[in-house]
Amino acid sequence: MSKEWSHPVRLNDGGLIITIATAAQASNFMRHAKLSSRWADALAKCSAAADGRLSHDEARLAFLKAAH
Repeated sequence: MSKEWSHPVRLNDGGLIITIATAAQASNFMRHAKLSSRWADALAKCSAAADGRLSHDEARLAFLKAAH
């Protein structure tokens, strides 16, 4: 079960606004998006949080940094 972030991250993906509310959603998005090297750390941290190996807050912060 994925823990929802208290503050979802909203992304503009080519004009489409996407709301990411969990580490699992972020991990899934990054696996399917056009990724650059800046996403590697965020993907690893979101995957770890989705598996229970890292805090969800750390994963959200990493995703937020990569998204902006």
